[in-house]
Amino acid sequence: MRRISGALVRRYARALFQAADQASVLPAVRDDLAAVTGAWRENPEFAQLVLNPRLSRGKVRALLMALADRVAAQTLTRNFLELLLEKDRMDVLAQLGPHFNRLWRDHQGEIEVTVTTAVPIGDALKQTVLDHLARRSGKKPVVAWRNDESLLGGIVVEWPDRVFDGSLARKLENLRASLAPPIFAPSQSSL
Repeated sequence: MRRISGALVRRYARALFQAADQASVLPAVRDDLAAVTGAWRENPEFAQLVLNPRLSRGKVRALLMALADRVAAQTLTRNFLELLLEKDRMDVLAQLGPHFNRLWRDHQGEIEVTVTTAVPIGDALKQTVLDHLARRSGKKPVVAWRNDESLLGGIVVEWPDRVFDGSLARKLENLRASLAPPIFAPSQSSL
């Protein structure tokens, strides 16, 4: 499979999102896309078959429409799959889901956030973190809570385009770097 740029995938995701929103079928297209990309991920043989350059366009189209029938896809979703086939961009499909979901969350006034702590935290502290994230982002945070003992303590919060690393491991690393001697000390000799 050839490597495609994230910018290209985002463009296709945005185009599908806007078309679905304009046609008032956004939730249905989102469900279609989740089913299609899920089938794509769960059946690597199907993806390899569709991406096989030796397979005729007509056969690939038949495979895609069979998948669309299986998930009862909207006309817009079917047209989108045909557009990807026509433009020889089927490889976009494998990476489309996260970009489309980010647009969906933004449309819903939500933001995806990952919060990692060294140990599990209680509900009261979780609510405090949620309240703070909601105030900072102006959106409803949808949080994936994770634990990572290597943090030693503190918290790491990741959201689109931002990372706050308040972990003890990071603070110790910063302290070590500030105490380390400079790599290139100025020469004491004069020319």
